[in-house]
Order: sequence, then structure tokens, then C-alpha cells
Amino acid sequence: MGFFDKIFGSDKEKEEERWYEIRTTQEMDNVIMASSERPQVILKHSNSCGVSFFAKQNLDSIPSEKLEDADLYIIDVIRYRDVSYYLADKFNIRHESPQVFVIKDKEVVWNGSHGRVNADNVVQSLTIA
Repeated sequence: MGFFDKIFGSDKEKEEERWYEIRTTQEMDNVIMASSERPQVILKHSNSCGVSFFAKQNLDSIPSEKLEDADLYIIDVIRYRDVSYYLADKFNIRHESPQVFVIKDKEVVWNGSHGRVNADNVVQSLTIA
């Protein structure tokens, strides 16, 4: 870490602060409950998948002001496979990766996988959420 990164924080640290990791099914239930207050965006992501890497990079390009009314979560589908499948089962939506869920009032208002996981689709889904 460079001198200025120590003072101001690196872009990577700021990027990671944007996403809160879900590690347990209890945390998943808490996120679903929180959707009663504001939209929740959940990204199912695999660090070993190129498609997932580029999908996350694309989502990271969304300006903060377009996401200020939503909370962002990420599930590492390799490390927390049980949580990933729990989410799929809870909403009866086939598990895929990468995959995004936009949840409002405890219901999935939009989901997409693979090529549909992009900034435009997520931002648009938040306008209807």
C-alpha cells in the first residue's frame, strides 16, 4: 500500500466497502427483512469465473448516487455455497453465477444472470423497486 493509500484509502478498499458480504443464512434472512425498508441488491459472485469478474467490475462502475437508496450485498458462491443455494430456494429461482437479485418488500422485483448482470439493468430495476 502506498503512502497516499494509507492516508486516503485505496480505490480497492472503497470498492470493497460498497459490498457487504453475506456469510450465513441468518444474515440472508436479515437482508430480506431489510428489504421492507429499502431495496437490497445481492450479487452472487465467483472469484474463479471470468464472466463473474467482469460482471462485478461493471456493477462497480455504477455511480454511488444511483445506488444511494439501496444496500449492496455479495455472496461468494464458492465459499458460501449453502447461502447461495438458500437464496435460490427461498425465492424458487434457479441458482446461477454471476447472478443479481433486487429485493423489495421481501420479494424479488428483478433478477438476472450471466450477461444480464450489468449496471444498466440494476439501475433500471431500482427505479421500479
